[in-house]
Amino acid sequence: MASIINKIIKEEIESLKIPKDAKFILAVSGGPDSQCLLKAFPHIVGENRCLAVGIDHGLRASAGQELELAEHLAEAKGIKFERVRVTVGDGPSVMAQARDARYAALVEKAVEIGAKYIVTGHNADDQAETVLIHLLRGDIPHKMEVARPMGRGVALFRPMLTISRFDILGYLRRWEVPFAEDPSNANPKYLRSWIRHELLPMMESRSPQIRKFLTRL
Repeated sequence: MASIINKIIKEEIESLKIPKDAKFILAVSGGPDSQCLLKAFPHIVGENRCLAVGIDHGLRASAGQELELAEHLAEAKGIKFERVRVTVGDGPSVMAQARDARYAALVEKAVEIGAKYIVTGHNADDQAETVLIHLLRGDIPHKMEVARPMGRGVALFRPMLTISRFDILGYLRRWEVPFAEDPSNANPKYLRSWIRHELLPMMESRSPQIRKFLTRL
């Protein structure tokens, strides 16, 4: 499993023809996806080319402890780690606000250190969930690109889009990498959480390959 994940990430890096001296911002949270990214990505490109950045949205008291997991893993691998606090207002769009504030802070940090890429741990399951979100909102689903411009000369790079969450968890068990689960990811009041824990499992009971079908869509 480890070799497969490393192979996929390496192929995605090579497909972009990224310069050998390019710097990367690794967006980390302490969750399973970002812990997998933090373990695998620097091993491929070199630890000295990476800065791990954890964003604290100030929404949950436990977020600081979750970021500590990322910080400890970064330190163990000899990777610099920085924690950035952002402000998010109240309201029904709090998750969207948090996302926008997070990306703005990551772009700012990338410009500050001269990094051209912000790397995230988005995976194949995220793609399937995003397709359903668009469909439920009446939108036309669009493909989550592996790399897309974010402005100011910085691109968002998602090298794990073809890797399933199941394989990510297997990788973390293989290397005994600790991770945290954001409790908001299990809260059904958020559409993505409801899709992840209720709608998709129900769909899988009728169509076991539904996640693959959705990512193709």
